[in-house]
Amino acid sequence: MIAIPVKTDKEEGVLAPLFGHAKYFSFISDDGSVMTHKNSAEGGVKVVDWLVSMGVKTIILNHVGEKPFHLLTQKSIDIYFAGKDRITLPEVLQKLKDGILEKVSIVNYMKLLGEDDHHHDEGDGHLHGGGCGCGA
Repeated sequence: MIAIPVKTDKEEGVLAPLFGHAKYFSFISDDGSVMTHKNSAEGGVKVVDWLVSMGVKTIILNHVGEKPFHLLTQKSIDIYFAGKDRITLPEVLQKLKDGILEKVSIVNYMKLLGEDDHHHDEGDGHLHGGGCGCGA
C-alpha cells in the first residue's frame, strides 16, 4: 500500500507540505483504488506508527523531519520525493508509475527533504557530507 499526505479529502487532492501535520493521507492499494483518511495522529513519529498499522510499504512526500524519516526507513517503508512544487494526487501517482520520482535514502535526505532552505543550493558554502546530518 502507498500513502501520500494530502491537504484535503478530495479525489484530486494536493500533497500536503508537512508529513506529520498533514490533515489527511490518501492510501493507494495494490489494485489502484484510493481511500483518504483523516490524520488523527499527532506528530511525525505517531503518524509513522499509524502508517505501519495500515500496511503502508511506500510513501510519497515532499518533506519529513529526521526522526520520522529514520523511523520510516527502520520500518522498511520506501520513501519517494514528490518535489517542492504544488502537485496533485493524480499527478504524483502518474510520476510514480512512470518511474520518475526519486527514492530518498540517508545519502540524499538533506538534498531532497532536509529542513533547511539553503540545502538546495550546492554552491552555498555549506557542506552537508551528503548525509542527513544526524549521525545515523
